[in-house]
Amino acid sequence: MITTLKRKTIPCLLILVLFAFVNTQAQELKCQLTVSAQKVTGVDPSVFKSMENALSEFMNTKAFTQDIFAPEEKIECSMFILIDNAAAQDVYNASITIQCSRPVYNSSYNSPIFNFVDKDCILTYTQNQALDFGTTQYNSNLTSILGFYAYLMIGMDYESFGKGGGAKYFNLAEQIMNNVPTNAPDAKGWKPFDGTRNRYWLINNMQSSKYELFKQVLWDYHYAGMDNFYDKPALARQNIMNALDKLDRIAKDNPNAILLSAFFQAKSDELVGVFSGADMGEKAKALAYLRRIDPSNSTKYDKLVKN
Repeated sequence: MITTLKRKTIPCLLILVLFAFVNTQAQELKCQLTVSAQKVTGVDPSVFKSMENALSEFMNTKAFTQDIFAPEEKIECSMFILIDNAAAQDVYNASITIQCSRPVYNSSYNSPIFNFVDKDCILTYTQNQALDFGTTQYNSNLTSILGFYAYLMIGMDYESFGKGGGAKYFNLAEQIMNNVPTNAPDAKGWKPFDGTRNRYWLINNMQSSKYELFKQVLWDYHYAGMDNFYDKPALARQNIMNALDKLDRIAKDNPNAILLSAFFQAKSDELVGVFSGADMGEKAKALAYLRRIDPSNSTKYDKLVKN
């Protein structure tokens, strides 16, 4: 995507070429989408294969923004849809695991940004149905869920490259949520009374002023941190440590924040790698932060002082 906030310098000729092919290069996501329905009986398996193909096409061909993305710039992400059971004809209870990552400058490595399991999904799908979607009106719960996570992932990606860069995409995700009718029969996971770990709380936290530091973390960790790792590893680790300090401040007031769990679900293994090359003092400081903020992964982080 060519913006002043986003990628590194691109030759002018390449920009002209990309603009010439805007209609074919505008889509933002490279999404690996899988539907698994091994638990379901009494439904023709071709329905779920059709669903997988249709949803994959939706995520990989629909343009969610007006920005231009070269093929190598597309946001790498995945959605694993696990169908638990058929609640009624063409209606399925499911969970969706959503992950996305962004490239690290001067490397072939992709840094995970987001990892979340949405357990509150009711999907209504009829084989070969059209998947209508818009940000200004509600068409279906299925496409609302897909669009919501598309904008959430795009927003996080933009935010990691430029402070405030994701704001309009978080707004669009929130707008999609607000469009969902309360009385829609399959509209589970959109309201505060649907539980504590759902779409409502994800975007509520992302938009709340008390989590404003989290957006700063996305930039500190990725642009100021990971993107400097090749040339300036010590500076990169310091900036990532600054991100941990901000996360620690968030956790003190909001220890069970959904954004924190999604962040560390994505980052725990990477953080061990980031600080494995640090000196013992820096390792100990990082370990203290990580044990306090993300105690569920303490055993993993303890490797820092055992190596």
